[in-house]
Amino acid sequence: MSNILQIAAGVAIIFFLPGYTLVNLLFPRKGELDPELDFVYRSALGMGLSLVISIFTGFALNALSTEEHPYVVAGPLWTVLLSMTGLFTLMGWLRGAYPRAGFIHPMLYRPCSVPGTPRGKALGYKKKTRMDRLVLERESVMRDVKEFSERSSTSNPQRRLYYRKRIDQARERVEQINSELERAGEEGS
Repeated sequence: MSNILQIAAGVAIIFFLPGYTLVNLLFPRKGELDPELDFVYRSALGMGLSLVISIFTGFALNALSTEEHPYVVAGPLWTVLLSMTGLFTLMGWLRGAYPRAGFIHPMLYRPCSVPGTPRGKALGYKKKTRMDRLVLERESVMRDVKEFSERSSTSNPQRRLYYRKRIDQARERVEQINSELERAGEEGS
């Protein structure tokens, strides 16, 4: 059983974790790579970057090796790759790539430091009013409408139709939010 766990850990360390954490460091905002398939893009980029990082780590360890002290063995390789993964995770957390860490403890929540990202506490830690949630959702949906309209100018008719449908759905949601805001404003006054 321990061999299976060692193999799984080795595959994750070499083929996934360093690159995935580097992608989260470089692109901390969710949906920054693609609004619908963000996790797929992050995973694919993470696998590719992990291979590159592992290869260059092997080259660096080989350059440091001597005949008496070989460094291209499991111990130093794992140490370097895990250290890089930890460093990328820490730097990504500082940039706000892991907002769900706030669910572990409120002190771990870090807002995304990328300009244009709404700042504030995670839901559940800062009590937001219904109006605040609706306004934030409306801003998010309006950004989606803008992005979908930019993407709908493609030459592919299927993609154009898809994004036009998404624009219509988003506009309907904006109308619903506006009516809810009006009702909430009437109740509050």
